[in-house]
Amino acid sequence: MLRRFRRAQPPELTSINYTPEHVALAKTIARRRRIVSAIARSIPLIRLLLVSVGISWLLALPYEGLWKETYVDEHAIQPAQVTMYFDWANVHRADRYLDELERIANATFEERSSYTASTFADAGLSSGNTSHATFAHVAPPRSAGTETILVSANWISRDGGPNLRGVAMLLALGDFLRGQNHWAFDFVLVVGDSYLTGLEDFMRNYHSLFPGVLWTALNIDYPGHSFSHLGLFYEGVNGRLPNQDVVNTVAHVARYAGGSPIRYHDVDADQARSGYLVAAKHLLAHFSFAALGRPSGAHGVLARHRIDAVTLYCSPAEGPHGFHTLGRTLESTLRSYNNLLERLHASYFFYLLPRPDRFIPVGHYLPAAVLLGASITIGGFDCQEPLAGLLWLVPAFVIGYIGWILQTPLVSLVALVLPRPQGNARHSMSALAHLLYGALIPTLAMVNFPQAILLATIGSPGTDIIDSASWRAEGTVVRDR
Repeated sequence: MLRRFRRAQPPELTSINYTPEHVALAKTIARRRRIVSAIARSIPLIRLLLVSVGISWLLALPYEGLWKETYVDEHAIQPAQVTMYFDWANVHRADRYLDELERIANATFEERSSYTASTFADAGLSSGNTSHATFAHVAPPRSAGTETILVSANWISRDGGPNLRGVAMLLALGDFLRGQNHWAFDFVLVVGDSYLTGLEDFMRNYHSLFPGVLWTALNIDYPGHSFSHLGLFYEGVNGRLPNQDVVNTVAHVARYAGGSPIRYHDVDADQARSGYLVAAKHLLAHFSFAALGRPSGAHGVLARHRIDAVTLYCSPAEGPHGFHTLGRTLESTLRSYNNLLERLHASYFFYLLPRPDRFIPVGHYLPAAVLLGASITIGGFDCQEPLAGLLWLVPAFVIGYIGWILQTPLVSLVALVLPRPQGNARHSMSALAHLLYGALIPTLAMVNFPQAILLATIGSPGTDIIDSASWRAEGTVVRDR
């Protein structure tokens, strides 16, 4: 764009066809050239200013002035508005299951799977196995079988230890759900091998086993003897988030029906010195998962199947909560899901959660990514030979496309043996890469804001701005000659 303006030459004032219109046109072109030259010289400063404002915006996100109070948008959910029936008899049943699970804790998966399948069958449920998971099907009398809620517990907790109490809770839940007739959804209970493998394997086989559509899901992670808080983990694979009504419902039910405090990502907020630091810890924990595309819990694999799911993590402690609190929280949450008439769609799918009762809407955090993306885009304005730069970019796109098809990053090693562009071709290729990369950042920020910020941070370092300034200075000297 800048080169196009540089090529425009003002009319020769000594021409034989000199007229007042020529004077006006000459002044206009000269004025435009001065403006464009001033902007071109200021591009490094403009980029630095945009980066500074973008980073400042990021640092302001833990400030309460950008937050809003959470609420449940879907009125049909009615969280914590039901009479609960999970009692101490169900707690005793869970304790008996736990005793049996502790005896087979070191057994093979086949032995453990055989026990859980027979336990589900003894409770009157239809059960079965996949390669890495055991499942049971609860079909209430009022359910049409067209919609299903999934509840899971894996043998391994997210902290690497055994999740025996989570599995025991799931077995007791099978008995509990079968004995009631007010459910309008089917339930599928899944005990997965390892941490993520079992649930992934079950989902690959789900549609060959059950006809019902999965809308919502809960994953139980209970590694300790008792717990003091319920940690809520909600990030899925590739930074996908569940509908915010799911997170808000579980947090509201846990607080007012279960009587347990809620923590996001099990972050200990009590030791923080200020509300800003508490929010910063929550946001950093969220960024650590979403920026790298890692799920924060076993529920994360369900994001690939468009299932709104969260993991309930029982923070190990000496007390005061146990099976009774967890059971009532699960029952009330499932009762809220049972009220749904359609897939959740009304609330937010893009948000940040600085605190269990507050959220940051997309319009309040997205400008940070837009500013950082704009700083990269501006770095590509001075593209002197677009065609030459594009020809050098084509091999990179081909290599990336092949790597995406083969699902491996090793294909990128081919770029090490490719020839390198020189001179204006190299600068033009870099300029086009800046234009494309800068356009990617705001687009990606809509679906995965932390990952967009990570890529923007990598793509707009101070050295890049300095290099662009030195190149532009050298180019100015050459043109002046």
